[in-house]
Parts: sequence; structure tokens; C-alpha cells
Amino acid sequence: ALPAVETQQTSMMGAALLGAELRCGVCGGHLGDVFLDGMLFVGTAAALTGKRYCIDGAALLFEPADGGELVRGDPQTPKSAPELPSWLQPPKIGYPA
Repeated sequence: ALPAVETQQTSMMGAALLGAELRCGVCGGHLGDVFLDGMLFVGTAAALTGKRYCIDGAALLFEPADGGELVRGDPQTPKSAPELPSWLQPPKIGYPA
């Protein structure tokens, strides 16, 4: 295990099928999951260890070699409500004036 990373305690069968949750050992934030199906990924590090890590991009923070500003793995983008087609628009309440 990595320092400051906690792995959810689960049965071997549960970890193989459903994965075990990885959390930050400092703040408890969700980092991703680890699965015990690494042997299926021939030619990768997962095949050697038997563990396949699925880390959420939002949990990553990259430090540029030049000392520049930190870069988030999953940048926050402003979310605007998508425009619904007319047939999905909610009905108007009341009568037109």
C-alpha cells in the first residue's frame, strides 16, 4: 500500500469482483478503487502484482517539473444546464396574459 492511502477492508471475493475503495489517509477523501483482476492485463504492471488500480482523475494533482502552478487531473469546468428539447420542456403554469 502507498503511504497515506487507506484500503477498505473487504473479502478477497468482494475485492476481486467489486473492488476495494481507496481513501486518503489524511482527509478520508475518495481516491478510487483497487481490483484483484490485474492478471487479466497481460504486459502491464497490474499483471505482475495482480492488482488493478482505478484512480479518479479528480484525485490527482500534478506538480510541473519547472515548479509552475499545480495542475488538477480533472479540471473543474463550469456546468450549465443543458437546453432541453421542446418536447421535454416542463409545462407552463398559468395562462398567458
